[in-house]
Amino acid sequence: MAEQPGTTERAVILVVAGVIEKRGQYLLAQRLDGASQGGLWEFPGGKVERSETPEQALERELGEELAIETKTGQFLADSIFDYGDKVIHLKGYLSHWLAGELVMHSHQDAVWVDLADIDRYPLCPADLPIVEALKKR
Repeated sequence: MAEQPGTTERAVILVVAGVIEKRGQYLLAQRLDGASQGGLWEFPGGKVERSETPEQALERELGEELAIETKTGQFLADSIFDYGDKVIHLKGYLSHWLAGELVMHSHQDAVWVDLADIDRYPLCPADLPIVEALKKR
């Protein structure tokens, strides 16, 4: 079957995000200015590879991006968001920091924030349902 003119079929990219809590605050990371959604804040994570579960992907991604060892905990929320150039299916999980010192390999900044203050940071739209799930806990 031929595509309709002006339409394209885009694959949905499965992405995971870690909600890391420490002493009542949550880690937000700021995307690099030159990246997609540059300058916006997010719960760090990344793409799920074919051979791994979302939990495995999250632990791998947090190690690669932030140089920390984590254990994936409770599933919080997911969202499907169409950014225009791609469609993201984001799954957010609580993540428990086990070891390591924060080193930013894929972000330009990181902050620890109280849940009440998260709304002060311009977040990637796909992360908003995760914030709502956190507020309902």
